[in-house]
Amino acid sequence: MAHYPSRSWLTSRAGVRESPIEGLGLFATAPIEEGEDVLRLGGRLIDDTELAALVPPYSSLTVAHGHHLLLEPDHPARYGNHSCEPTLWHTDATTLVARAEIPVGAELTVDYATHSGVGSWRMDCRCGTSRCRGAVTGEDWRLPALRQGYGEHWSPPLLDRITAEP
Repeated sequence: MAHYPSRSWLTSRAGVRESPIEGLGLFATAPIEEGEDVLRLGGRLIDDTELAALVPPYSSLTVAHGHHLLLEPDHPARYGNHSCEPTLWHTDATTLVARAEIPVGAELTVDYATHSGVGSWRMDCRCGTSRCRGAVTGEDWRLPALRQGYGEHWSPPLLDRITAEP
């Protein structure tokens, strides 16, 4: 099993404030260049059984088949909101980079479908974008529009599922 960081890291060009999406969110406090590392997620590695026993709220992401990273609850990374038109995407299991140039004041978001590998997982979406799906699920990796739009920018176990299916 790969080693995953125990603590998250967030660029110094981001901060936490109230979000129009939900609660608190992460926002650019200075311009962020396309491809720039913005967030590296860290936490405790758990398996499917331990994940199923958790009581929300918590934040996690699928990092390997049957394994998930449970994010530490005291790090600002936990405020990263979902958007169906995200400003960040994956370059590996835990690293999120800017999809395009991000101006000061823009919310730093990720499409949770790109790292949520539990088929039964579902949440209502309130991102308000023109591409809002209304709900995000652990099966959204199957959607052709997302596969095309995100290319290889998925958590590795989801990318494995995508490449294994015709």
